[in-house]
Amino acid sequence: MTSSHATPSTGSHETGAHHAHPNYMAIFFILCLLTVASVIADMAGGAIGKLLVGLIVLVVASLKAMYVMMYFMHLKFEGAWKWVLLAPTVILALAVPAALAPDIAFKYYDPQNPQQKAYREQQALEKAAHAEAHPAAAAPAGEAHPAEKH
Repeated sequence: MTSSHATPSTGSHETGAHHAHPNYMAIFFILCLLTVASVIADMAGGAIGKLLVGLIVLVVASLKAMYVMMYFMHLKFEGAWKWVLLAPTVILALAVPAALAPDIAFKYYDPQNPQQKAYREQQALEKAAHAEAHPAAAAPAGEAHPAEKH
């Protein structure tokens, strides 16, 4: 009686992409090159502008994160289920700042902000204390201090 099942020694078991071994040294050198690129962009910041430097550094950081996730966290070799887990995370990552923006981002530097009011009041108190401690410096040029008018 012959069996239709293949034995492990026949090699009928397919070796999928999950068993592939990436070239970790090549990935390491790619990560090093990306790091050097972001450092060079940061050092050239005055010549190319802060906005462009920020954009370059963020793109390079995203590429580095992608390489780390895909190869060192082995996500490249996983099935499609990773997208099912990623979709709600992306939705939350976009929804939380959007939900908080009206309260924090759009009004934080508003002059009516309590922290800004407290800061301005503290600055006014410090200025008044400095004026009392150094009356000659606070008096406009050409005017005598009130104590000197006798």
